[in-house]
Amino acid sequence: MELVAGIAADTRVWDAYGTDAAGGIYVLGVPGRALPFVVMRAWKVPNGIVAEEIRFIGPSGRTVHRWGPEARHMRGMMDLTVEVDTIEDAVFDESGTYIVSCMLDGEIVGEFEVPLYLQEAPAKLPKDFEEGLKKSDVIWVGVERGGRDYAVPSWFVYRNGKIYVLSQRERGPEEQTIPGLGESHDILVVTRRKLRDTALDRFFATPRKLEGAQWEEMAKVLVDRRRSRAGPPAEALARWRTTCDIYELTPNVPAVV
Repeated sequence: MELVAGIAADTRVWDAYGTDAAGGIYVLGVPGRALPFVVMRAWKVPNGIVAEEIRFIGPSGRTVHRWGPEARHMRGMMDLTVEVDTIEDAVFDESGTYIVSCMLDGEIVGEFEVPLYLQEAPAKLPKDFEEGLKKSDVIWVGVERGGRDYAVPSWFVYRNGKIYVLSQRERGPEEQTIPGLGESHDILVVTRRKLRDTALDRFFATPRKLEGAQWEEMAKVLVDRRRSRAGPPAEALARWRTTCDIYELTPNVPAVV
């Protein structure tokens, strides 16, 4: 059995160059979900069904992401079996160069390296994402677990490609408490069509907790956005300082080209 060739490349690069694409995976933050990327494997393996698995080994030697195992039919030693899969759910929490370990039936057959690149988050999202955020008062925010969404309707502020939300640490009637904030590196965001309970866009975002001056600055913006606020802004801000966190969410979507 032999892995003749292997490439892990951003889908934008793969679409432009195919098998000549330079390897590379892009993230907007570490830890964070990678932008969609393709993994191509060219196998020379005896004819038959095998279980194929791909592991991404970080610089520390730890398995950071695992794909598969998936059942695959190999064409035989006289022909190459080429598999191309797009991975959209990989979350990486280490920077640097990764080892892509390609396995068949639990055995490592071949490995290759791929660099992880930190891409600057876009200040402007694609048009449909922009419209979904600018025209909505509420979005659904939370996490995906076991194939199910756990999200709550959340009021927010959108600025320059970033979403800002307030989350009360302890559940209560005063403010929203967003599932997964403070626990997950991968936050789910769903925008809704105006005046209709149907999804417009569904994407993931990398969260960053604001502290100090950044918290104070964004709290002043959020307090003006709070439509059903009871009492003057100063009272809400005083309560938030002891009960709430503010997070910046960077949407995991490619930049506008």
